[in-house]
Amino acid sequence: MGGAIALAALPNRLAAAERGGGGPVARAFAAAGGRDRLARVRSLSWTGVARTMLGTVPVVLHVESRIEPFIRSRADTWLTTEGRGAARTVMIERDSAFVVQDGAQTALPALQARFERQRLGAFAYLLLAPAFVSAAGPNRLNAAHDGYPPIALTLGRDGAIATADYVLSAPDPSAAAIRQHFRFAGSVRAQGVRFPRVTTMLQDGRPSLQLTIIDFSVELSPA
Repeated sequence: MGGAIALAALPNRLAAAERGGGGPVARAFAAAGGRDRLARVRSLSWTGVARTMLGTVPVVLHVESRIEPFIRSRADTWLTTEGRGAARTVMIERDSAFVVQDGAQTALPALQARFERQRLGAFAYLLLAPAFVSAAGPNRLNAAHDGYPPIALTLGRDGAIATADYVLSAPDPSAAAIRQHFRFAGSVRAQGVRFPRVTTMLQDGRPSLQLTIIDFSVELSPA
């Protein structure tokens, strides 16, 4: 009898936990720095090292990135064997994107610009607050933002985002959509905001990128 009463009461307890901050959405916000603080993030900036592939050749890149969530982004990359002067810069705006290299600026075709915008949008989703976030299970979230593909997030035991699955539009109109799976490890902190230190990405099931953040900073709007 007691077991039956306990089972009958379980849905109410789960609902109460959600209202009281025990649900996955509340836990994720708390782990990342709190909903109010995350809503004040104007930009994220970091320097780090990325291990990736150029064709079939593994390379190590220096990376400098600045992201204004779902507004604009800039990423500078250059081979660790070369100087900063050899950097390739990708600049992304709401409706356009450019590449700057060797002093020349080139506008990207519309589909390539959309791909670059969506690609860096995955990092904006990690802030949660700029997106619409909903629970999809005890440790799973769905997040969406206008103009970007939705993303599926899985939480670790501490509430931090542990993995993500994201499907991007291919830059080639004849190609299939691109599936990206992310794994996150460690953390960096600035201004009370917590962000993954190491991001490992598989693209269409194949290892594609490992980004390790070395320096991390956050700009907040006034409280």
